[in-house]
Amino acid sequence: MLLSRRTFLSTASAAAATPILGAAALPQTTIRLSYASAPARGLYQSLAQRFMETRPDIRVVLDSPAVDYDGLVQQTLRQNITKQLPDISHQGLNQIRPLADRGIAVPLDRFIAGDPAWNTIGVPQEVTSFASYGGKTCALPFAISVPVLFYNMDLVKQAGGDPDNLPDDWDGVIALGRKINALGEGTGGLYVEYTNNGWSFQTLVGAFGGRMMSEDETRITFDGPAGLQALQLLQRLGKEGQPALNTEQARQAFRAGKLGILFTASSLLTGFQQSAAGNFRLKVGSLPVSSTADRLPAGGNGIVMLTDDPDRQKACWDYIKFAVGPAGQTIMVEATGYVPVNLAAISDPAGLGRFFDAHPEHRIASQRIAMMTGWFSFPGENNSRIIKAIEDHCYLVVSQKQDPAAALSSLGKDVDALLPH
Repeated sequence: MLLSRRTFLSTASAAAATPILGAAALPQTTIRLSYASAPARGLYQSLAQRFMETRPDIRVVLDSPAVDYDGLVQQTLRQNITKQLPDISHQGLNQIRPLADRGIAVPLDRFIAGDPAWNTIGVPQEVTSFASYGGKTCALPFAISVPVLFYNMDLVKQAGGDPDNLPDDWDGVIALGRKINALGEGTGGLYVEYTNNGWSFQTLVGAFGGRMMSEDETRITFDGPAGLQALQLLQRLGKEGQPALNTEQARQAFRAGKLGILFTASSLLTGFQQSAAGNFRLKVGSLPVSSTADRLPAGGNGIVMLTDDPDRQKACWDYIKFAVGPAGQTIMVEATGYVPVNLAAISDPAGLGRFFDAHPEHRIASQRIAMMTGWFSFPGENNSRIIKAIEDHCYLVVSQKQDPAAALSSLGKDVDALLPH
């Protein structure tokens, strides 16, 4: 981001930021980096430290973390107004478009085209397209999260489920959740997240064969059969007794061994494994889909260059290459449950290939990469307001306060009113 344009800003921001000191030589170029959220601090500290060990001429300074991706993009928009942008940022994949549409994100195409080493790094074009808008590469995906079902296998077994044959459709998943719920003693059966920046609703729409808008973005299309099926599923979950918890409470219940099945993002895998160790057996299952031709939104984040200073741009580009390269991707995967964007790293038997062999649960999420597409971001300036409208309507359906058809009609009108015409 751009501690760039004015030298005095680097001094002003240093007090609020966390410096990651390089190894030997005195750094010549300092870049400031922003990210979300606090639990991810260790990942970005490790990434910056390892990068600076290879490039002692560059110093990376971490901003204090934003609460979440929505908070991060709002913070970035404010920093743009006050001329206090950082140089580079790990933005949510659905929050890159607002920065691109406003001309804040620096297109990376000239860096890619001008770097002979890029084609050997191992990031396929299909993945880079997740952060492309208007024919420009506005960021490079760093970490991808795919939708998964986490199972507490101890509870599955207690409820009479077959640990070796987990259900592959929603009827089976809900039936198993019902059995786990019947165990009592404060145990919840199934929880499907629906308040996570609109990602779950978009995922369910995709899993039922739909998409959010038409190809040319002239009209919404989630208000069709796929959107109705998504809301009908949420209504059914509410009727089946989905615990009255928010997203973080549900995750805490799963960590504590009090929730049998959780639909969420694969990025939580490592943390869940740490919680489960010695307490219960954890297993990862795939999200039910209507067809292998369905396309699911890739969660996670991409790296956006924000500075217009040429020297800092060069330093940021080198950081980006490291982060999406084999070394950076290995650091990321070993610290999280994110899916790597680097196919060369996945197939390297001395790198992530060896890690996946030793940790098969991590490989399950990576097998869905062919079904992933970009996390859709609505055109115009109201993406965050649209996300809020989606979450509000999902809540009304889950809580049985509105039936799916009425909610979908109302949501369609609300979203359409917030789109540019």
